[in-house]
Amino acid sequence: MNDPFKRELNAMPQVNQAHQRAVTSYWDFVAPTYLSLFRNELEGKPFDQLVIRNFAEAMGKNAIVCDAGCGPCAHITSLLGACGLDVFGIDLSPVCIDLARQEKPSLDLRVMDATDFQLEDSSLDGLVAYYLFHYIPKANWPNVLREFARVLKPGGKLLIVMKDGHGEGWISDPMGGPVKTYWAACSSVELERVVESASFTIGTACQRSALPEEIRADRIYLLGECT
Repeated sequence: MNDPFKRELNAMPQVNQAHQRAVTSYWDFVAPTYLSLFRNELEGKPFDQLVIRNFAEAMGKNAIVCDAGCGPCAHITSLLGACGLDVFGIDLSPVCIDLARQEKPSLDLRVMDATDFQLEDSSLDGLVAYYLFHYIPKANWPNVLREFARVLKPGGKLLIVMKDGHGEGWISDPMGGPVKTYWAACSSVELERVVESASFTIGTACQRSALPEEIRADRIYLLGECT
């Protein structure tokens, strides 16, 4: 697939209620299509499975972990749970959560904004943000990471996965729908810099090339630890 995110990049709004409502509306609209396309996506991605299993092993059994931006598939949440973690998934979109609950009724799935967690300080052992930051304006990434640091315990682990790229703005739906979506991207170096600026130390950072069926962008995997 060609990368649709190199087109139509324009304004750079801050995260605010209007932005979050727009992102929520997009995901409410596309959730059924996304689920039909990517329901079993993780099965064909052994490297991603390995990264998630290694992250879970570093946590230890029954560690409390949040999958932030679980979407309608909740396959990351499911795999983390299968690894023995006390995991719950959150998403801005009520439709995503409704579909995910139907798909995986045994999981703890909640409607919640990952940029403003309704959680106590130091309540999590780990946090996973799989493609979450693409939907947040880059100017607000430091604030979001500080919120992550707030809810993580000292020494808590953070796993961020993103597509390598640059730019940000509202773009046409890459799945061909009529509703635009926000998309922000960065390099691995830029991601490391912003994560380090928000009370995290970098454990490991690596990349893999896109698979044949994926959008042509390297995937970035960054593991941080809350200080």
